[in-house]
Amino acid sequence: MPRSDYLTYGGNRGAAGLSAADTQAWLESQGFDRGELRAARQAVGALQVAEFTFDAIGGRYCDFCFVLIMGGEYEQLNDGRERCTRCSKTVLSTEEQFVEEFAKVRSNMEVAFSVTLNAPTIVKMVNAREIARRTGETFTATPGVDPRVLGFALKTGNGHELFLENGAPRLAAITTMAHELTHIWQYGNWDEGAITKAYGAGNRLAVYEGMATWTQVQYLIFTRDFDYAQRQHAYALMREDEYGVGYRVFLDRYPLSLDGDPGKESPFHHDLPL
Repeated sequence: MPRSDYLTYGGNRGAAGLSAADTQAWLESQGFDRGELRAARQAVGALQVAEFTFDAIGGRYCDFCFVLIMGGEYEQLNDGRERCTRCSKTVLSTEEQFVEEFAKVRSNMEVAFSVTLNAPTIVKMVNAREIARRTGETFTATPGVDPRVLGFALKTGNGHELFLENGAPRLAAITTMAHELTHIWQYGNWDEGAITKAYGAGNRLAVYEGMATWTQVQYLIFTRDFDYAQRQHAYALMREDEYGVGYRVFLDRYPLSLDGDPGKESPFHHDLPL
């Protein structure tokens, strides 16, 4: 017997007297079948059958977490976005909170995707007006889902810079961090000329944004934020811009790993990801 077969103790004769079935039954009787790993496996199983869809009738949704808003359980921001009470309770309002969450996201992404992420030279919290000015975004609020850009990454002569809107709810913020850290990784690892040559200048943005959107959803599955991952996934499938088109292409090439571990078969490990 191979020494790696722990159930036979490396081939020891005493292993013949071990009843695996009886041992399992005893362990279960002691409560060892209700641990965190079992709960995680059950959650993954539930994710495989739970499909989130938006209300076709046109319900009112939180513009940050995409949850259906019931009654008056929301607040309206100055720019017209609607934020549910749960998101309002989790806003990152201090620099300390922002730095702590950013460090977690960066560390988790390195583990989840087996990559090394260079830290941006500048990481800043800025107001919504600055985000809109720097991204050139225009925004019109409706009762439906109207998420706004919550951050952006820049490639400069001095390195990479990451900006995130202050006061963003935690899940929306970490999703944006995962998205923008993907761009920083792309800037440092992709040959932009090769990407453009392979896919065409007209498809360049869809390649960059498609991978970043795929990464943010896969990251949420890695951190077991399954409900939020489902809503992000459903919204991305609805989009007809470069984010949605690119996401569907990457999703076809790299199906989401529902156990949270995409391994080496992910766009992070290919010079040409598609």
